[in-house]
Amino acid sequence: MFEKGLPNMHVLLQVLATSSCGLVYAGMMTSWGFPAVALPEMNLPDSNIHFKGEQASWFASVPLFMCIPGSLVGGLLCEKVGPRRLQLFLAPVLCVSLMVMHVASWQSVQEAGAAEAVLLVSRVVQGTMVAFLFSVMSVYPCEMSDERMLGTLTSLTDAWASFGLLLCYLLGRYLSWPTLSWTLPLVTLVPGFLGLLLSPESPLWMARKGMDNEARETLTRLRGTPEEVNEELRVVRNTREKDSITCMESLRLAAKVENVKPMAISACILVMKQISGSSALMIYIVRIFQVAGVGFDPHFSSALVGVARLCCNFVGSALIMRLPRKALLISGSVTTAVTTTAIAIFFYLQSRGNDISSLSWLPIISLVLFMIGYSAGVSPSAWLVSVEILPGPVRSLGFGVGLTCYSISSFVVSKTFEDVAAAWGLYGLFWSYAAGSVSYILLLVFLVPETRGRSRQEIEDIWYGKKEESLVEKSVP
Repeated sequence: MFEKGLPNMHVLLQVLATSSCGLVYAGMMTSWGFPAVALPEMNLPDSNIHFKGEQASWFASVPLFMCIPGSLVGGLLCEKVGPRRLQLFLAPVLCVSLMVMHVASWQSVQEAGAAEAVLLVSRVVQGTMVAFLFSVMSVYPCEMSDERMLGTLTSLTDAWASFGLLLCYLLGRYLSWPTLSWTLPLVTLVPGFLGLLLSPESPLWMARKGMDNEARETLTRLRGTPEEVNEELRVVRNTREKDSITCMESLRLAAKVENVKPMAISACILVMKQISGSSALMIYIVRIFQVAGVGFDPHFSSALVGVARLCCNFVGSALIMRLPRKALLISGSVTTAVTTTAIAIFFYLQSRGNDISSLSWLPIISLVLFMIGYSAGVSPSAWLVSVEILPGPVRSLGFGVGLTCYSISSFVVSKTFEDVAAAWGLYGLFWSYAAGSVSYILLLVFLVPETRGRSRQEIEDIWYGKKEESLVEKSVP
């Protein structure tokens, strides 16, 4: 993992900073995963929580909704305040908003009819904090790591997210939702916050802000040699001069035909991967297993899927550096299409009253395989390719637009889970997810170019028509 000769203190400081950020990310994902274990308990006959109408679906999906406007605002705040400082400001608020949900279990609050309001307001605050913090989760680890550690530390970002979800599924098996509401932030956000107190601010952010002396001092603590420090500062200074582009100039460039196409495809790469149902499965996985009536405990089954996701994050990080990105995306999407089709068939047979006792293994095996395809193939490659295909002049704006579209699609898919399941049945819902995966495969085959083995200039030449080359494929050794 670490090369010989790399000073241990430099390594430890990088690991401390990125791991602390990772724990904050895990805490953010516990907010997303909390409804998966809380809603089934709240819906029990003897529960004192009584959501009305659409309140339950809003409780589950409001953090995703808040990411629609919040992701762009969070990016601006990150650059204005600093990625470490923003985490130190907002992580405590997220922590308190999670713990406050415990208040809804108090008898006096329930007798006053305020429990549901407390839960929904706390979820709105959680969603706002998660939205503002989202962009930091990629920026801070990347800017704290040197070239030797960059691939290892930044590839763990998805793994921290999976760790947060797995905590929800595991602890939800043994703890009630009120206890879970304060246990989860104690094991993620609190240690993450304490680690950030001991970590420095991003030196590259300080350099971008003109704080050259502070940036040099911090880089000296994080990098192995003076040559590395000088080179990184030089690159930031050059970028600072080149990127002094106004907002109107960015919009003018984005409106050009040759830039609109890659921006639209980049957004579709992020949006259509959500149509496979990944965000909804993350939130409603316990309920799916309850309805399926599998042989294992639904929480245990959910934990197995969470373990598969976590393990495959590491597999995906290794594969993405060795295999063509497009091949990983297509193979992962084929897996999600096949597995959601299998689950749809299972629920269809169940709805027809057929004896499915011999197929009790199908939902858990299918969802584990779904997560393998998604976490090892689709998710890591989609994030990378959606950035790599964007031309330099519109890369930041294009990815911001794509991230907003991604947030909208995540919210819509999750929010409509209950409505679609009620109208079409769970089998119809999973048929729609399978159709989404097939549509994603068609997009990848016909419109997305391979990016591995190509320079940024070569990719830009494809969009700008400087090379007679098909977008369908380019063989990569």
